[in-house]
Order: sequence, then structure tokens, then C-alpha cells
Amino acid sequence: MDQAFARMLAALELAVRLSLPVLGAAFAIALVMAIVQAWSRVGEPALSAIPRALATLFVLGGTGVWMGRELLVYASGLFRALPELVR
Repeated sequence: MDQAFARMLAALELAVRLSLPVLGAAFAIALVMAIVQAWSRVGEPALSAIPRALATLFVLGGTGVWMGRELLVYASGLFRALPELVR
């Protein structure tokens, strides 16, 4: 049971680690756009959606290979440990 719990914690840590670059970029762009919109008094929500989407795509393009590699390492380790986890 301890090994299964450790694997679940590792999966949660991996999910957080993989999502942080994308969420961080989207948050930063949203914050900058909110400041710009408050300064210019333009309240159009679509103005912040496009830069957020572009930043997200840019970050995914830059970190996608790393994310895939991390997922592959975790999944292969999980499949190798599966016989021990079933017991």
C-alpha cells in the first residue's frame, strides 16, 4: 500500500510540475492584460483571451518535448512496477 501511495503522490507531483509553466504564463499574461485594461478602461474580455491563448501555445511549444519526456519516464516506470503493485 505504501508503494501505491508513493506512486499516487508522484503522479500528483508530476501533474503539478507539468502544468506550472502553462498556468504561470497564462496567469502572467492575464495579470498584465488586466492592468492594461484597467489603465485604459477598456472592459472587453476578448482582448485578454487572445494573448493568453497565444502565450499558452508558445509555452506548450517550448516545453512540450520536456513534458512528453517526463510523462514517458513516469509511465514506463509505472508499467515496470505494475507487477509489484498488483501483489
